[in-house]
Amino acid sequence: MNEEQVEYKNEQGEVEAEKDQQTQTPEIDEMSSLRQELDKIKQEAQKNYDLYLRTLAEMNNIKKRAAREREEYIRFATLPMIKKILPVLDDLDRALSSSHQKQDYEILSKGVEMIARSLHEAIKQEGVVAIDALHQPFDPQYHQPLTVEGSSEHPENTVIEEFQKGYTMHGRVIQPSLVKVSN
Repeated sequence: MNEEQVEYKNEQGEVEAEKDQQTQTPEIDEMSSLRQELDKIKQEAQKNYDLYLRTLAEMNNIKKRAAREREEYIRFATLPMIKKILPVLDDLDRALSSSHQKQDYEILSKGVEMIARSLHEAIKQEGVVAIDALHQPFDPQYHQPLTVEGSSEHPENTVIEEFQKGYTMHGRVIQPSLVKVSN
């Protein structure tokens, strides 16, 4: 079969050779353009892969930075409250120092009262409110009974004595009042 093709080609001569070149040229051009297109696609794919890697690294950096910022926020979340309490602590230290020097307990008592007011004001600014428990109906949400005592002066389930003040912060109980309840 190859011999027939060779003989056929030999009989046709140059005309046949020219036809072969003409039919091969469009195929070669098409192959060349496909290779160029493939090279462009490969370059674009590499560019996209590099962009993906950079974006992935950037996302990891953002996650790490957010974790560091969150950790720092938690560590210093109480800073505003501490700044409000430090002057109160300084006043308390001064009052104690003054009382040791002068031995005047009336001045010490007034100083401690002023310090207590300052401290109450500082926590009030943070949304902390004292629970008014005395002579109020017993409420287990706000009061924790330590004792129950019969009383003819007070209605049943009324707070008749407060052992420890209770507090709420923005409406949530942070410390219940420790109370004595009438029975």
